[in-house]
Amino acid sequence: MTRNKLKEAAMLLFGQKGYDGTALSEIAKAVGVKTPAIYAFYKNKEELFITAFKEAMLAYNSFIQDLSGNGESVNAKVRLHGVLLRQYEYYIKSRESNLFVVRTLLFPPDFLKDGIEEAFSESDQLLSKTIEQFMIQAMEEGLLPDQPVQPLVDAFLNLMDGLSMQFFYYNSKKVFERKLENAFELFWKGAHSGTSL
Repeated sequence: MTRNKLKEAAMLLFGQKGYDGTALSEIAKAVGVKTPAIYAFYKNKEELFITAFKEAMLAYNSFIQDLSGNGESVNAKVRLHGVLLRQYEYYIKSRESNLFVVRTLLFPPDFLKDGIEEAFSESDQLLSKTIEQFMIQAMEEGLLPDQPVQPLVDAFLNLMDGLSMQFFYYNSKKVFERKLENAFELFWKGAHSGTSL
C-alpha cells in the first residue's frame, strides 16, 4: 500500500517538477511518511524514478492493449480509430501519469537515459505490434491496398505522439476531439491511397 502511494506521489511530483526539482522528502510528505521510510521500498531516488516511469509506460500500454482483445468482428479501421480514442481516454483518466512520461521523454535526466530508453523501447515495441496487426487486418479485409506495413505503423505512431502533445495544448474538449477526428481521417485517406508508400 505504502509502496504504491509512494510511486503515485512520485509520478505526480516528478511530472510537475522533474527529477532534479523533486526531493524525496516531498514525496514522503505527500504520502504522510518520513523520508527514511522510502528506503524500505526503493534503494534510492533513481530507483523510485525509473520504477515509476516503467510502471507508467506499462499502465499506458496495458490500457491501449485492452482494446485489441475486444470485438473480434470489428473491422480494422474502427479498431485503429479506437486506439486513438482509447489513448485520449487514458490521458483524461491519467493526466498526471501522462505528464510524467512526456516530461521524462522530453527532458530525461542524463544519468538515467539508458533506463528510460530501455523502458520506452519495450513499450514502443508492444504498441507497434498491436498497430501492425491492425494494419495487416485492414489489408486482409480490403480496407487498405497491399503495401509495406512498416511505413503505416510509423506514421500511425507519429499521429499518436502528435495527439499526445496536442492534448496538453488545448483546454477545449471540442477542439481536441475535432483535431483527433480530422487527423485520423486524413491519415486513413493517405493510407488508403497507398501512393506515397
